[in-house]
Amino acid sequence: MDCTELENAIAGWTRHLRNSRALSSNTILSYSSDISLLVRFLTTYKAEEISLSNIKSIDKGDVRAWFLYRREHGESTRTVARGLAAFKSFLKYLCESGSMTSASDIITMRPPKTRRTLPRPLAIDQINEILDTVGTLKQTGWIIKRDRVILALIYSVGLRISEALSLNRGDILMSSGFMNVVGKGSKVRSVPLVGEVRDVIMDYISSTNHHDSEALFVNKDGMRLSVSSIQKLVKAARKMLGFSATVTPHALRHSCATHLVECGGDLRSIQELLGHSSISSTQIYADVAQRYVSDVYDKCHPLAMRGKKSK
Repeated sequence: MDCTELENAIAGWTRHLRNSRALSSNTILSYSSDISLLVRFLTTYKAEEISLSNIKSIDKGDVRAWFLYRREHGESTRTVARGLAAFKSFLKYLCESGSMTSASDIITMRPPKTRRTLPRPLAIDQINEILDTVGTLKQTGWIIKRDRVILALIYSVGLRISEALSLNRGDILMSSGFMNVVGKGSKVRSVPLVGEVRDVIMDYISSTNHHDSEALFVNKDGMRLSVSSIQKLVKAARKMLGFSATVTPHALRHSCATHLVECGGDLRSIQELLGHSSISSTQIYADVAQRYVSDVYDKCHPLAMRGKKSK
């Protein structure tokens, strides 16, 4: 009975995340997966069936054992930290809903430290090669146009892949040259459409076989595209071109931000374009651009080269 109580609590929590917290479907799926993994781990670790009362009584030692288990199975520190965030969220929900009378010490537990990694932007030539290669992957004409538009949108205005695929036809405001994008937390932002991208969107819309669909990007059956389909597309393109595994749809978003910084774009405007809630998230692209300039200087400037030769 208590196991059913745990299942019901998890179901109520996920509804809370979706309806009250307005988290993205991807975040909710990841959080739910984390809690399922925790329950499975505890079942083995404690050698008993895990109930809601077990979850309420978990201590920091249990959580640290879970951390170690996940790290030993090859998961990144960032993924482990997300798991703790998911568990904290679940415990807070239990407190707010009256299922727990006192807050758990876990809520104040610090996540494992993660290394701050700089995103790797693509060169303009690499982006053009990817867009050109899409047309060689044995697809029908309107699908080729669709895939090129999606990748061009991700790069031109720095969309997240989920944001691009959730676009509806009504979000494209051709008369004003802008489009509405639903980002994290269901926040809507208006972003500009570059003239060339606007043209290829219109070309794609006129050539598609599914004019009655609300979704902007659909598959051959008229259904909205999945994130995995575009990830597989970019993976196939990068394999054909011999690019590294760091070339992903999200790398196009990174490239957009980095190239804007390199061209003198101010961080506040780029923050609004990308839909970052904090300027600190945008600051990383200034660091990337600075590193890039430093690398170019070290490789190309005569004084830097002369200094290396004298050593």
